[in-house]
Parts: sequence; C-alpha cells; structure tokens
Amino acid sequence: MLLVLIAVVIDISEKIDNFIRSEATWDMIVRQYYFNFIPHIAALLGPFFVLVAVVFFTAQLASRSEIIAMTSGGVSFYRLMLPYFLGAGILGGILFYTNHYWVPNANKGRLAFEWEYLTTWKNFWLMNVHRKLDENTYLYFARYTTETHTGLKMSLERIENNEITYKLNSDKAIWNDSLETWHIETYTIRTFENGKESLTSGLAMDTAIDFRPENISLKVSSKEEMTTPELKKHIIELRETGQSNIAFYALELHRRTASVFSLIILTIIGYSLASRKVRGGLGLHIVTAIILAGLYELTAKFTTTYTTNAGLDAFWGIWIPNFIFIVIAVIFVRFAQK
Repeated sequence: MLLVLIAVVIDISEKIDNFIRSEATWDMIVRQYYFNFIPHIAALLGPFFVLVAVVFFTAQLASRSEIIAMTSGGVSFYRLMLPYFLGAGILGGILFYTNHYWVPNANKGRLAFEWEYLTTWKNFWLMNVHRKLDENTYLYFARYTTETHTGLKMSLERIENNEITYKLNSDKAIWNDSLETWHIETYTIRTFENGKESLTSGLAMDTAIDFRPENISLKVSSKEEMTTPELKKHIIELRETGQSNIAFYALELHRRTASVFSLIILTIIGYSLASRKVRGGLGLHIVTAIILAGLYELTAKFTTTYTTNAGLDAFWGIWIPNFIFIVIAVIFVRFAQK
C-alpha cells in the first residue's frame, strides 16, 4: 500500500500542471483516474511488491534466529518454503484474474480520462500503414494522420495467381465521411490483362474502397483496455488485415500470464535470499532484492525492445526473463542456508 501511494504521489507530481489546465474537477480526477490508476500500477509492480514483502518478513525471522530454531527442530528448508509457495500461488491467482480482466476494464476509464483531459495533441501520424482488404487486395499508406483521415503516398494493389492485375497510386487520399468514399489526388491506375498494360491518370477522383478510417488502430495503448478474450480476437483481426504492429499486442497478451510466474519465481528467490542470517541484516537483503528487481526489469526491457525492433517472437520476448530468473532461483535455493 505504501509503494502504491508513492507511485500515486509521483504520478500527481508529473501531471499536476495538466490537471490544473484541464476542465476536470478534483472529484473526477480521483474517481475516474486514480481509482483506475491504482489497480493498474499495483498489478504492474505486483511481483516486485511481493519480493520486497517476502524479503522484509523473512529477514525479520532470520535476524531473530527463528528460522535457525525451526530448522534445528527438524523442520526442513523446503518444508518452510511451502507456505511461501502456497501464498505466492494465491497471490498469483489473484494477479492472473486482475491482469486478464479487472485491470483492462479499469484502464478503459483511466485511458479515456487521459485522452479527454490530459492529451493536448490528439493528431497522430502513423507510418507505413499496411492493410489486407480481402484475399487479393492490399492497401498501403506511407503516412496517415488520424485527425484529418488523410493518407499520403497511397497504393492499392490487387494480386491474383501471384500476378498484379491492378495497381492504383496516389499522392494523397482523404476520407469523405458524408459520401463514405476516398477522395484521391494526383493518381495513376495501371491494369494488367492478358499480358497487356493500360494506364490511366488524373488529378482527382472519388473512389469506393472497402476500408474505413476506424479500421486503423489509432493508439497502441488500446491493448491495455482489452480483456484477454478481446485482445486475442483483436490479434487475429490484425493478422487477417496484414497489420505490422502485432508484436505490441502479442507482448501484452503474454505479459499478463508471465507476470504471474515472475511473482512465484521472485517469491522463491526472496525466501532463499533472506532466510540466511547475515551481517547488515534487513538492509542488505532489501538492497539485494532491489538490485535483483532492477536486473529483472532491465532484462525484460531488453527482450521486449528486441521483439518490437528486431523481430524476436513475442513469447520469447516476454518469457526469457522468467527463464533466466528460474535458473537464478535454483542457484539461490541450492546455496541457501539449510
């Protein structure tokens, strides 16, 4: 609870100017934003909160020689680990439900508030937008702005039997909401039939394309608003339409489950670390736990960045840190004081 309060205070200090400038009342800020922010930050940092709690509690037992007394009385090191493991399992089950269902629903309110009151620049440029309209038709924008629904360097291709049969190029395409058509400017149309090519060009025309602006994902942060069933469905839709930002959504999907296992792994590490009575006591154990938490986060950042920028599979991008820390947990258990 203290760590969550610290996170809230830090967030307030960062956003206080935006809160003052916005038209939101303090009641709205508390109810619509912070009541939904707290589950988000608690679930995000939950495994590290548990690590600190385990180290704090276990180091207290060790400093009072209670663990030595229990092991001397015939209770094995692994038997003492059982309540930690069960407690981590219970907390992990709560975190599992929270990550997959509760937090996404809370994020809907939090992100809607941010978009309405804290976002001052709502015009997003999307680069290299690719969409598959049907089995044979592909659409491309070199750059697309969500504010005006305008795409630059548009290309529309139809490919049949591995051959291009139709290709439209346009310098600019603007969505006409009233007519539900795209107004294209400075265009050329090439058609290929029976080995012959025909070329048509013009300055402007309206054309009907089976594609609407709402088919474009405006914010990658929308992944945080989806429950797991919604997220899985959205990933399938992204694959079917040929979008290129699937990795962001796949990472979020795997993260929700991986964080549950990281909580259990960090609990075992915390118990093994703090069960040894050492000079420096609680302070040394807490510092070591913070260093381990930092290393875990650093490894996770590295692998997720490698996924989004270098094509590493999202599963490995999320789970590699857990696999590394499973090995570290085994080492800590192996050399723990027994």
